[in-house]
Amino acid sequence: MKGDGSIWRADLCRWLLQLGILGAILGIGYLVWGGLRGYFTNPADPQRVALVANTLAYFLYCCGWAVGLGLIGLYWEWRPVGLTTFLSGVAAWFLMPFAFAAVAGANTDLTMRGVDALRSFLTPLLLVSFVQMVWAFVEYWRSEATLRWRARSAGQLVVNLQTQEKPKRPPPPPLLTPFSPCWKLPVVDRQMCEHCPVRKRRRPCWRLKMGCQCSPEVLDALLANVAATVGSEANWMFSSTLLRWQKGQRPPCHRCSIFLHHQQIKYDWTAPLAFFAPPVFLFLGWERYQAYYGKVVQWLNELWKHIAFTPPSGL
Repeated sequence: MKGDGSIWRADLCRWLLQLGILGAILGIGYLVWGGLRGYFTNPADPQRVALVANTLAYFLYCCGWAVGLGLIGLYWEWRPVGLTTFLSGVAAWFLMPFAFAAVAGANTDLTMRGVDALRSFLTPLLLVSFVQMVWAFVEYWRSEATLRWRARSAGQLVVNLQTQEKPKRPPPPPLLTPFSPCWKLPVVDRQMCEHCPVRKRRRPCWRLKMGCQCSPEVLDALLANVAATVGSEANWMFSSTLLRWQKGQRPPCHRCSIFLHHQQIKYDWTAPLAFFAPPVFLFLGWERYQAYYGKVVQWLNELWKHIAFTPPSGL
């Protein structure tokens, strides 16, 4: 059964990937904008443009490490990710001078500073993807079956378990909140809940990234517990379907009735709060908002003085 450590690792890698991509878009977009405006071919202050390019190079270098570690960490066990990222990075490395020179309009020393800033984003990607590529090559020769074959051999996944019993008076439905675990939702079969190993860990399936709708390990343990409790002579049956998803990828939560019901509950609770909370917060904290707004504007002005291609006026 998948450990809790891999769960927070996947969440951390996903956050790194998203923040790295966002920072890379901002940094590369600012460099391209400077090239289109002619700051690298006809600069008013070449020394300042070189300083801005160096600053963006450090920033993009950090973004490259965030994207590389997040991407490879999230899809580590998907073997082609290292090779695909490495070949794409090598191609971009050699095409970068021609592409940025076409954007800037000329190939000057300052243009090469911009190219070096862009290449600083690719350097961590190449290093991390090369390590994953070597690991995938070694793992391929060590194992006899690929991950795809293992996913296909996982078998049919049980999604519903029904018992033929006499109808009973249903208990009153519990109060469902966004913090309600999966085993309390009405779309889950009660017979499955009593024996589900996910419930014994006291964490919902969308936190563990495993459950009765997508994980063969959980289903094997679930059926073993049900068979030991119900017995072979009892009249119980189950229907099955196949949700194919490979190890290293995100579970198909967007197709899971349990997770979709959980999302609906969150929406039902947060929609009224989202409608009434902003005006209440603005009314109660307007003076504090104005103070923070002034500090943020002052900080942005100081930041712009350091990264502007031309000396700003009026700041």
